[in-house]
Amino acid sequence: MHQEDLFQDYEVPASTDGSYMGTQNQVKATQEYMDKKIEEKLTDINARLKASKSKVSIKKVGNTLQLRATLPLKPGDINRSGRSKKQYFISLGIPANLNGLKTAEEEAYELGKLIARKCFEWSDKYLGKKGDRQEVKTFKQILETLEFEYFSTRKRTIKSEHSFWHLYKRYKQYFESDLPVNSENIIKIIKHITSPSSRDQAIRVARVFSKIHEIEVDFTNLKLPIVPNDRYIPSDIEIIEAFEKYQYKGQNIKVRKDYRNSWKLHRLVFGLIATYGLRPREVFNQPDLQWFLSDENTDNTWKVHKSNKTGYREVLPFVPEWVELFELKNPETIYLLSQKIEEIKSFHELSHLVQTNSRWFRRILDLPFEPYDLRHACAIRGHIQGLPIKASADNLGHSVEMHTKVYQRWFSLENRKKVMKSAINKKSHEQLEAENIRLMAENQRLQLELDRVQQVSS
Repeated sequence: MHQEDLFQDYEVPASTDGSYMGTQNQVKATQEYMDKKIEEKLTDINARLKASKSKVSIKKVGNTLQLRATLPLKPGDINRSGRSKKQYFISLGIPANLNGLKTAEEEAYELGKLIARKCFEWSDKYLGKKGDRQEVKTFKQILETLEFEYFSTRKRTIKSEHSFWHLYKRYKQYFESDLPVNSENIIKIIKHITSPSSRDQAIRVARVFSKIHEIEVDFTNLKLPIVPNDRYIPSDIEIIEAFEKYQYKGQNIKVRKDYRNSWKLHRLVFGLIATYGLRPREVFNQPDLQWFLSDENTDNTWKVHKSNKTGYREVLPFVPEWVELFELKNPETIYLLSQKIEEIKSFHELSHLVQTNSRWFRRILDLPFEPYDLRHACAIRGHIQGLPIKASADNLGHSVEMHTKVYQRWFSLENRKKVMKSAINKKSHEQLEAENIRLMAENQRLQLELDRVQQVSS
C-alpha cells in the first residue's frame, strides 16, 4: 500500500481563516484521521499475525509502534510469580505511520519465528541499545528524506505541496549544512539569523522537521519583533490607470506567436484580484467560471474552490462597477483563462502561472505595487466604505483577527482621514434627517392646533 492510499478517502478540512488556530485545527483533524486509519490497519495486521500462529502482536504507543510478546526474562529481571517468562513491550523506534506499519509487521514475523524455534536471545536490538550507536544525521542528510516524511502524515494536495515547497526552499536556505541535527545546532542556526521575518520563517521550518525527528527544541524567546515593511497600497485611480496599461507588448518584448493574447489574460487576472480581493492562486486554481458567466449569477459572485488556502467561499465584488469597467465577464478573456487553467497539471505549473502573472506588475508594466497589494487595497477600501469588519474578512477569506492584525497595518493617515470624514459626514447627515423629522412632526402638531382653533372660532 502506498502512502497516498492512506488518505484516499480523506477530505482535508479548510483552515477557514488562514490563522494559526485555523491551521492547527486542520492539523489536528488530519492527525485524528490518520490515527484512526493506523488503528484500522493495525487491527488487520494483528489479525494476520494471529492467523499465522505468531506469538507476537503490535500495539501503538504514543507515536511509535511496539512489539508485544511473552519472552524469556531480560538479564537481571525477575518474575514475581516465579515463572521464567514475562510479557514485554519491545520498542524498536518504529514510527506510527504507514511505512512504520510495514516495518513493524516484518519485525513481528521475525520475532515470532525466533520464539517458535525457541532460539530467542536478548540482543542489543531487543534491549533497545541499537539506537545508542546509530549515527547522528546531518541537516543535509535529513533533507534527502524530508519530502517522504512530510507527506507520511498528510494528504498530497495542491495546498500541501505548496506548503512543502516553501518548507523545502526555506530549509535549504537556512539549515542545509553538514552540522549534526540536534537541539543546540537548531537554536544556534536560528540565532544567527538577524532579520526578524527570516528568523520567523526559520522557526516555522524548524518546528516541522524537529517534530518529524522527535527533537525537543525550546523555541521560546527566539522570535524577533517584526517591523512591517512599507507597502504601496494603490488608490482606486491608480488601479484603473494600471489596468489601462495592459496592452499588446509584442513590439517591446520578444513573445512567441501563441503568447500574443497573454496580455488580455493577465489584465483579466489583474481586474479580478483588484475587484474581488482574491489571492492570485484563487484565480487560477479551479474557479467555477461557468457559474461566473451564468445568468443566475446576478450578484457577480466569484466562487473560490475548496482546495485553496481557506477553503470554499463565495466572494462579492468590493467595487461592483469594476466588473463592467474591467470587462471581467468578457467571454473571450474568460475563455483564455479557462484554457490556461486546463494546462495546469501540477502544483509547480500552478506556481509558475502565479509567478508569471506577478512579473507583469514589475518587469513588464513597471507598477509600484504587487498583486497582493490589490488584496490589501480591498481590505482598506472595505473599511473606508464602512463595511462591517466581519463582512470584509469573510469576503477576503480570513478571520476578523487576521483582518485587523495584518491588513489594517497599512492603514495610512490619509485613509484614516477619509474614514473619519465619511463618519462625520454620515453623522451630520443622520443628524439633519433626525432634525428634519422633528420639524415635520412639530409642523404637523402646529397644523393640528391651528385647525382646532379655527374650528372653535367658527
